[in-house]
Amino acid sequence: MSNEIEEQELPGIGRRYRLAGRDGGSAVVVVHHSGRRDLYVMAPDADTPQATLTLTDRQARTLGAVLSGAYFTPAVVEEMEAVIGDILIDWLTLRWDSPGADRSIAELEIRRRTRMTVAAVSRDAGTIIAPEPAEVLRAGDRLVVVGRREDLTTFTQHVIGVASG
Repeated sequence: MSNEIEEQELPGIGRRYRLAGRDGGSAVVVVHHSGRRDLYVMAPDADTPQATLTLTDRQARTLGAVLSGAYFTPAVVEEMEAVIGDILIDWLTLRWDSPGADRSIAELEIRRRTRMTVAAVSRDAGTIIAPEPAEVLRAGDRLVVVGRREDLTTFTQHVIGVASG
């Protein structure tokens, strides 16, 4: 078990796991003997959860697969990681208020202005691999971007924007 996860036996109930988040908050999961999972999202220094979710065993396993990247890991990413191990590959989602929403890759001048490349766009039920410069990005698009770690902040500010709230 990783040092990042606190584990506690809950007699007669099951086990409790706590994972600290980067923002100081945490996720707490209680796994019941019945297979049910209760997920609690805790704000930093809070005693009560910000959100709760009860999942069946199957739902919990599906969520775990999504979080691990098993639901969206394009083959192109695996090949690139093997060939160019020090290049950053990241997934980012456009919001309705993102500067890149409803604008084409060419119009945004993504490569020139951010030094990052949009390798794929996941949209609705499909994925556009190596999108053309004329491809218009839409709110909800999940972008696979490739570049250097130090250029990601510029890309995020230019295309994704700062989350409101």
